Amino acid sequence: MKTNKIVALALAAILALSLMTTAFAAFKGDVDSNGTINSSDALAVLKYSVELITEIDEKVADMDANGVINSSDALAILRISVGLDEKEELPEEPDVPDTPDTPDTPAVPDAPTSTEEIVTLYNNAVNKVVDEKAGYKKERTTTVSEMNGGALMKIQLVVDMVNEFLGVGTKEYVNTKGQSLYLMNASLEASDIKSASCEKIGDNYTVTLNLNNGNSSATAAKKKDSSPVARSGLLTGDVASPDYDYLSSGCVYASISGVDDVSVKSIKATNSNVKIVAVVDAEDKLISLVAAYDWTVEMENIKYTIVSVKKADGKAHTAVEISDVKW
Repeated sequence: MKTNKIVALALAAILALSLMTTAFAAFKGDVDSNGTINSSDALAVLKYSVELITEIDEKVADMDANGVINSSDALAILRISVGLDEKEELPEEPDVPDTPDTPDTPAVPDAPTSTEEIVTLYNNAVNKVVDEKAGYKKERTTTVSEMNGGALMKIQLVVDMVNEFLGVGTKEYVNTKGQSLYLMNASLEASDIKSASCEKIGDNYTVTLNLNNGNSSATAAKKKDSSPVARSGLLTGDVASPDYDYLSSGCVYASISGVDDVSVKSIKATNSNVKIVAVVDAEDKLISLVAAYDWTVEMENIKYTIVSVKKADGKAHTAVEISDVKW
């Protein structure tokens, strides 16, 4: 009985010692993790260095921390095993915080294909410039290819007045961020469009719109305007200004009626070859816009002081560019 008690006590002590060993800190060189650094650890390192074994805890075996397991590491372990060098605890691994998942950047949608979707993209982009009062540069060029007015066109003052009235030449404007001066809200509809296309280039969309031809007319009693240009966002108004990109018949008529010694019975205007190209980013923000169109004006019974003509007409071309948009 006494012997059994001794054996039991011995087993308990061994078990306790083994539990204590597992709680010990890990040491460099203890490649078999048994709590003792001896020649068996050195031999394992040597075998690994010559590829006789393929698995080992490299952090424990790399005694000089040079990233290579070789005979120098085995020798360092042997020196510790015979008491020539002190054993060294492995540094604890620092807690590495979980890296938060980086949200995937949403893919830029494919370019719209239907006329309705393309027109909506264009309208949204122009309206965002106006509503958010983005800054931009505008350049407008108007050239007159033909002007017929009989005796009126022989009066230089009249010619100069017409050129100023139509905004002939190249004019540059800067819309400072926080203002909204040289563009208007766009309200184009699919029915205004002759053809539409949209191409995705990188993260941007290039929208190309060919608008239907438009007509406008004005007399003292009635004014009409069916021109899509008036809904494209290009600058216009009720009374003509040299800053306007589009002049309707009603606009011209109202302006002429307000000039002393000038009168006109009726005005008809048409615009054609209307093309707009706009570059828009994935957030519906306008990057650039170019618009161009041809237009003609016909007037009946025009009078200036004592000179009058039955008919006058002209042809012109207008191009507008919006660039350097700043949000």
